[in-house]
Amino acid sequence: MTHQEIYDELKTLAQEMGLAIRSELGDFDGGLCTVKSQRVILVNRRHDMGRRIHIIARSLHSVGIDDRFIKPALREVIEDEIATLKYS
Repeated sequence: MTHQEIYDELKTLAQEMGLAIRSELGDFDGGLCTVKSQRVILVNRRHDMGRRIHIIARSLHSVGIDDRFIKPALREVIEDEIATLKYS
């Protein structure tokens, strides 16, 4: 899968889980937050595609993906992103 395909799949998964994705410009890192009682994943458009994928994958993992079917390739991306956090 290309970075763009992974990004699009992660966005679709987030929306299926009831999370909105907002892509904004600014001086922020991004991640899961709550805006007017709605859970939102905020993504900085200035970041490269790899960083955007990291932000969404980390946010999805924090919400919980264990009880949900996710395409194996996409689950691997999420788990790889989380593994890099544990060992950094």
